[in-house]
Amino acid sequence: MNADDFFNQGLNKSLQGDYQGAMSDDKLLCIYADYTQAIKLNYDYIEAYYNRGLILAELKDYQGALADFERVIEINPDFAEAYYNRANARYFLEDYEGAIADHHQALQLNPQFAQSYHSRGNAYFLLGDYNNAIADYHQTIELSTELANYIHFDIAKAFHYRGVERSERGDNQRAIADFQQALQWHPYSAATYSSRGSAYHALGAYQQAIADYDRALQLNPDLAEAYHNRGNTRYTLQDYQGAIEDYNRTLEIYPNFALAYYNRGLVRAYLKDYQTAIEDFNLALKLNPDDAQAYCERGLVRENIGDYQGAIEDFSLALQQNPNLALVYGFRANVYRQLGDYQQAIEDSNRLLELNPALAEGYCDRATAHRQLGDYQQAIEDYDRALQINPDLVEALYGRGVAREVLQNYHGAVKDYTQAIELFPDFSQAYCNRGNARRLLGTQQGAMADYNKALQINPNLVEAYYNRGSLRYAQEDYQGAVADYTQALQINPQVAAFYSDRANARYVLQDYQGAIEDYDRAIAINSSFAEDWYNRGRTLSLLGDLQGALTDLDQALQLQPHWALAYILRADILRSLEDYQGAITDFQKSADIYYLEGNLQYYQQVMDAIAELQQ
Repeated sequence: MNADDFFNQGLNKSLQGDYQGAMSDDKLLCIYADYTQAIKLNYDYIEAYYNRGLILAELKDYQGALADFERVIEINPDFAEAYYNRANARYFLEDYEGAIADHHQALQLNPQFAQSYHSRGNAYFLLGDYNNAIADYHQTIELSTELANYIHFDIAKAFHYRGVERSERGDNQRAIADFQQALQWHPYSAATYSSRGSAYHALGAYQQAIADYDRALQLNPDLAEAYHNRGNTRYTLQDYQGAIEDYNRTLEIYPNFALAYYNRGLVRAYLKDYQTAIEDFNLALKLNPDDAQAYCERGLVRENIGDYQGAIEDFSLALQQNPNLALVYGFRANVYRQLGDYQQAIEDSNRLLELNPALAEGYCDRATAHRQLGDYQQAIEDYDRALQINPDLVEALYGRGVAREVLQNYHGAVKDYTQAIELFPDFSQAYCNRGNARRLLGTQQGAMADYNKALQINPNLVEAYYNRGSLRYAQEDYQGAVADYTQALQINPQVAAFYSDRANARYVLQDYQGAIEDYDRAIAINSSFAEDWYNRGRTLSLLGDLQGALTDLDQALQLQPHWALAYILRADILRSLEDYQGAITDFQKSADIYYLEGNLQYYQQVMDAIAELQQ
């Protein structure tokens, strides 16, 4: 037998199967074997590949079918049916995007290919692209009266799910339009009436929602979803008993309906029946441990009974399940505020604006996040928006003051801090920050008064001690500076800058040993700060430890290789050690740096020093 004989044998068996009805897998495998023999005898036998691909698809061997249709397309790239069938194989392999791409090819080759439009619509549907699915279903109906007779359910389903998607996005007017389209194609869909009722509910059209739920229940008296949704609307209409009755009926029909327990818990929580509410949320979570909303609402109940830690745990669990559940951030922020953890509260409030754009605290919290990220201009814009809504929001005034201070708008910062203090006279951090801004404006007396007031309110405000110490240093009150830095270190002994600045003050006071001890501690905490190495080297040189000084200066220059002053100090030490060539080299490096910086005065002074050494 030749290739055609095997092909025709397989084809006849297939036609016999079509006449007699569905064939068993054994018969399909026999046909598969005939086509395989034909291909062995004729490697380019396109019809054999194509028919074998169809057999493999019937056997649900979609990978094998895919390979055969790919071979067909390789031989004849203009074979529309091959693209169509390869698309179907990809569809069953859940490669919906690949299926769509193949349907595109099929339809380019045959724009009247109704089945391809229909199948592509199904792929779009499963990708959630309901717009394109609907368009393809409409095109199918236009091209094929035969397909139109049974595509009504598909197009109704696409409108229904597009409506659900739009409703979930909050686009409820267009969702209702989609549900109405769905009902035109399938007027007895209880689920669509129920979903349209939910969209009406979201728009505040509660009576229309009730009417749709009633209609859904006429069509399907056991539709738990409709009872559940009607319960939600009755709750909104303050018909609490009716809501509970609907939730009860829901649970009679479907005892494992976790969301019904959740919503019944909501009603009971509103009625301050907190213990039974918690029981309902517990049941909801037992059935669905991943239900973020149930964790959220149980958290709210726990907050109401004063179980703040339990509330935070529940809100955190909710956010683990759904980090985009905006309201939960706000709920957890409220608990953190009650616990005094304002930073966490600010971070959690960010997402509230998506649900409530008129909430001043939301803008304020988002502004703070921007500020922490260094986006100070965006922060100010958000603080401005918060203060437009609520001009007395202390947190926004304070935060805007911080952002303005960083952007060197010190007058604006002082104004904001002052307003915050007027509204909250015990705001120690605002006094401290206003002191900083006043100091930068040169108002040292006002800055000192603010630091003193901040520490009077909060004796443990470490920033106030540190900043007052810096101010005292600038005023040449070095003993006072040392005292303030010491107070700061008693509160937080792990800040390198506190040791560095106290060391600088001790250096000026000629307490060189004390300065070295502080530089040691600073470097132990943060060894990447070149100034500490330089300053310790300078101090060691005064104590006569020239080699130790050179070691520190080497490290300082390794960290900051374009530091002219460090080269000069090292050159001076090398000159003292009579290493004149090394001194000249370092002087020359500092001179080059000064020259590049355009500092010709210092450049000339260093060049004069070099000339003196060279004499």
